[in-house]
Amino acid sequence: MFAAIDCLTRSSPEPLCSSIFFYSRGRPCFNPAISSVPGGLLLHKVTCFAATRGLILATIANLPHSASAANRGGLWAVVHDICVPAYQSIGVAFPCSEVSIADGLERGFAVLQAPSSAAHVIVVPTIRISGIESPALQSENAPNYWEAAWNARRFVEEGARRQLPRDKIGMAINSAASRSQDQLHIHVACIAPKVAEFLRRHQAEIHEAWSFLNSALHGHRFAAMRVETDSLAHVDPFKLLARRLPSGKFSMGNQTLAVIGATFGGGRIGFYLLANESGGSPRKIVSAEALLDDKCAN
Repeated sequence: MFAAIDCLTRSSPEPLCSSIFFYSRGRPCFNPAISSVPGGLLLHKVTCFAATRGLILATIANLPHSASAANRGGLWAVVHDICVPAYQSIGVAFPCSEVSIADGLERGFAVLQAPSSAAHVIVVPTIRISGIESPALQSENAPNYWEAAWNARRFVEEGARRQLPRDKIGMAINSAASRSQDQLHIHVACIAPKVAEFLRRHQAEIHEAWSFLNSALHGHRFAAMRVETDSLAHVDPFKLLARRLPSGKFSMGNQTLAVIGATFGGGRIGFYLLANESGGSPRKIVSAEALLDDKCAN
């Protein structure tokens, strides 16, 4: 299979993939979202285009952290210029797993499977939001993308081919310094076994208000808190994190945040929140995504 993906590095306002051509067994596949053809042929093109899903996502996932500004918009281009138009046109979300825009694009999101594993998905807003630092996330009526991410754990279970207890699943967002894409995206996957064991050993240190853990995790000292709730419908971790930051002293853009399903004593359920500030030097850069195990090995 050959692909020409020059659209990922262009700044042109033309629709993404207007110049993408895929050749599979000698037959070109074009972007179904911008194809003007009869329904039957369009469905054929969607099927053909679906085969390129992994190639597109792998291209984006492998972009270096120092990628150009155009490349750092690749994830947004896939969601905005391919998944959403395809869903609006024919009700098919390819190459995304899901597009949810029932309440409008302003409150919508898409779910994509990460190329690294079938048990690792990414939740992306359908409006332009740069990342964890965006003031829009702190507005009173901001969509709760963490709720959407938690609900997307069903795709992780499908990829893992088994049901997973809540304390095996985690979500993470990286800081501005440790991400490769400048479109908000939340990773959803299994929790790394060492992280699960760490939380079991130190659960007595984690309270209903932010405090720093006494021991290092992956070589870094995280702040942690717990919330007792079965879902995140009325709990927004972005806002919980922002409230702990001394005004003017810390930047949300430097924060990395993980939200992990939890079962507490007495059968109570909820979530652990783990946060760390990424510094400017490579040694100080922390990635909450590193707390996840996208292979769901355990």
